[in-house]
Amino acid sequence: MNLDITLSDLRMAQTMLAPYIITTPVLEAPSLLTPGGHSILLKAENLQRSGSFKMRGASYGIAQLTQEQRRRGIIAYSTGNHAQAVALAAQFQQMPATIVMSPDAPALKVERTRKSGATIVWAEPMSQARRDLAEKLAEEHQLTLIPPYDHRDILLGQGTIGLEIMEQCAPAAVFVPIGGGGLIAGIALAIKFVHPSIQIIGVEPEWENDAWQSFTQGKLVSLPAASKSIADAIRVQAVGELPYVVLRRYVDEIVTVSETQIAMATLSALAETHLVLEPAGAVALAAARSYQGSLPAGKPVVAIASGGNTTLETLWSLTAM
Repeated sequence: MNLDITLSDLRMAQTMLAPYIITTPVLEAPSLLTPGGHSILLKAENLQRSGSFKMRGASYGIAQLTQEQRRRGIIAYSTGNHAQAVALAAQFQQMPATIVMSPDAPALKVERTRKSGATIVWAEPMSQARRDLAEKLAEEHQLTLIPPYDHRDILLGQGTIGLEIMEQCAPAAVFVPIGGGGLIAGIALAIKFVHPSIQIIGVEPEWENDAWQSFTQGKLVSLPAASKSIADAIRVQAVGELPYVVLRRYVDEIVTVSETQIAMATLSALAETHLVLEPAGAVALAAARSYQGSLPAGKPVVAIASGGNTTLETLWSLTAM
């Protein structure tokens, strides 16, 4: 599969996105360290508009549409963060949006999606079921589909995070959560184009480890059903075909973390940096705090704090884990 993405494309996307997103900070807490003593910096995408990195890919994808496509409207499928991002991006760019969600999506994410003016349609709680229904409705109603991860425009939008990191610090490695793979694919392309020696390390929950299996087996692996991981935003049963190509070529390693590690990292982010992260947003931090691999001395690592769309009740429940 031809990636057809260059550093120039990524920089053009960064320029185009400027009116719609914010440049998120990289934050340090002295107490956040890898087992080898490397400082852990958090790329605070939870502070992004819509509360997650998804605003980047959604906004860039929508910005590519023709006037006729804008008039007819867009459709997306998501368990929450992509839903919120597409709904908000559509509101900013003044076009109708329909979102296919599942009944197991967190109520907060459903409410915020609806408040941004989107129409919500329900599907069975599987990523393939959401995709199938969205594609069916797109064809029936001539809507443009804004996919959550398996598309060139989405990778370009998410890749602008990598460009920002390169402007903000010089890390030894970047830890990135994996759901459908669009985030890690975009970041990997941006960083490897600029500084190939920086390690890109993907992270999944142990209970939702399809990307780890795909990476280690050398073929795309799909899980039979969604897990009960607390990292709901990345409960995706298979990475996309385009992200998988990038994973195989540009990602150095994929690791998994336990539910307890995810909970502890979520609470540590709150205590040490005052950042509110949802569990999926703390997966990369959990991996950085436990990583036993070799890293160049004297440099920090970056963990992508990918989202903060959560509730006090969820955070409180983590204290019992």
